[in-house]
Amino acid sequence: MDETVIRIDIPATHQHLNILGACLSALLERVDFLTDKEMLLYNLELALHETCTNIVEHAYDHHNGGRIKASMALQSKPERKLVVDIHDSGKSFVMDNVKSPDLENAQVHGYGLFLMRQLLDEVIYQPSKANNHWRLVKNL
Repeated sequence: MDETVIRIDIPATHQHLNILGACLSALLERVDFLTDKEMLLYNLELALHETCTNIVEHAYDHHNGGRIKASMALQSKPERKLVVDIHDSGKSFVMDNVKSPDLENAQVHGYGLFLMRQLLDEVIYQPSKANNHWRLVKNL
C-alpha cells in the first residue's frame, strides 16, 4: 500500500463535521487488511468527531467563519498507520492544563481528550496563534 492522502477544508460548524467522518469511512473502506473494520471505523470517527467538536466549540467558540483543514493519510512505511492532521486558526490552549474526567461521577462534558487518547495511538497538539495543529495517529 503506497501512501494515500485525502485533503479536505470545511466550515468549522457542527453540521459539517459528518463530512470528515464520511471521508474517513470512504478511505478506510478501500483497505483490505483491516480486522474488525466496523469497530475500528467507529472508534476513529468518534476520535475525529471529538477533535473537531472541540475546535468548533472552543477554538472558534461557535463563531461562523472558521475553517477546519484536514488531511488523512494511509501510510505503509515504516509501518501501517492512519495519520490525520487537522489545522485550525482559532484560539489555542495548553493541553496539559485540561483535567481528566472523573470517571466515578458522570458529567456532561469533558470526555473528548480522554476518549481521543483511549482510541488512538498518538494524539499530538501543537498550538500556534495562527495555526493550531492536531496529529491523530492510529496504527493499523
